[in-house]
Amino acid sequence: MPGRYFLISSPETVSEAFGVVIDKPFPSRYNIAPTLPVAIVRQSERRTREFALVRWGFIPSWQKKPETKPLINARSETVAEKPSFRSAYKRRRCLVPADGYYEWKTQGKLKQPHCVRRADESLFAFAGIWETAADPSGGEIDTLAILTTEPNPEIEPLHHREGVVITPENYALWLEADERDIDALAGMLRPSPAGSWKYYAVSPNVGSPRNDGPGLILPFRETLFD
Repeated sequence: MPGRYFLISSPETVSEAFGVVIDKPFPSRYNIAPTLPVAIVRQSERRTREFALVRWGFIPSWQKKPETKPLINARSETVAEKPSFRSAYKRRRCLVPADGYYEWKTQGKLKQPHCVRRADESLFAFAGIWETAADPSGGEIDTLAILTTEPNPEIEPLHHREGVVITPENYALWLEADERDIDALAGMLRPSPAGSWKYYAVSPNVGSPRNDGPGLILPFRETLFD
């Protein structure tokens, strides 16, 4: 269940992979945390793909005050029916570019962070939904939730959920489908096939969102577990 992730591919690589124009360069980010601005690819009002920055932490459009705890994830099994998410799922889906994410494995009172990447370490896209809502200052803000599903065989020993990944051949349908096509999306909301992921222990420094840099994704030999 992505609670932290990283995007280190260059703007040029992201632009080519997602077929979107990126006007402003962005730096590599090794520790993207909830409430921070994050990069997404979505449909514009002109029905073309656009690159945008939104806040990670979903706020339903009807909610007057932001939740104390942001809604960073949405369960794929209930996203089409849950009042907080169903409108965005029908009309405002997006792709969330990522090179990997972090998950914490628990043993007793100990928690060891792990870096999770595609088996080939390629760039990929989480399934996301976005919504425009009121921010605390009375303005408007676009907000994001990442969809989750049951874990695949590699992730199951690490965590009971994993982020839904949209494969390149499904980018167009995920972004462009209207309410008449919504049933066609259900087949995408599944765990990744076996062999898709790999993971390894990393430094506890990833636990603080103040920390950033390539050292966070390096293997960490001093694990908390035997």
